[in-house]
This record gives sequence, structure tokens and C-alpha cells, in this order.
Amino acid sequence: MNRNSVGPAMSQKIFSMNLEVETVSLYLLCCAVADTGAAITRTTLQDKWNGSRASLERELRRLEEKNILCRDDAEAEGYPVYQMVGEKRWR
Repeated sequence: MNRNSVGPAMSQKIFSMNLEVETVSLYLLCCAVADTGAAITRTTLQDKWNGSRASLERELRRLEEKNILCRDDAEAEGYPVYQMVGEKRWR
């Protein structure tokens, strides 16, 4: 669950960061999952991700590198849980 969210997770800033289309797509998918109140995990993302498992992993790393997503201390189904990071902390 996105415990730190007060409103919708999506920030328009994502569109001005010159990120790859796949990175933005995964961000939007993470926002959709967060907005439902579900935990953002590889399992929940993989169920809806149209690309390969390798591309999902690559885009998760990119979102982490940009500090758009961060790993939570929790795990679900043996996978880390991710949290959305406020846009002021993005790189």
C-alpha cells in the first residue's frame, strides 16, 4: 500500500525529464497500482507489464536511479515493495 500518498501518485514532471518511453510507462503503471492502494511489487507490475521480465527489471532500476521509486523495508511474495518518492526528491 502507498502509505505516504495523500492524493494521486502521478506527477506531470515525469514528462519533462527526457526519460525513455518504457521508463515513463512503468512509472505510470506504478502510479496506477499505488492509486488502487495495492503494494507496488514486481509481481503486481509483471501482471500488467507488456514487456519482458528483463525490461521490467531494467526500468525498475532506472526509476530507482532517478529516485522516483525506492525500495521499502517490506517484502511481498519474496520481492521488495516499492514506494513512490515525492517529485522534489527526484534526480
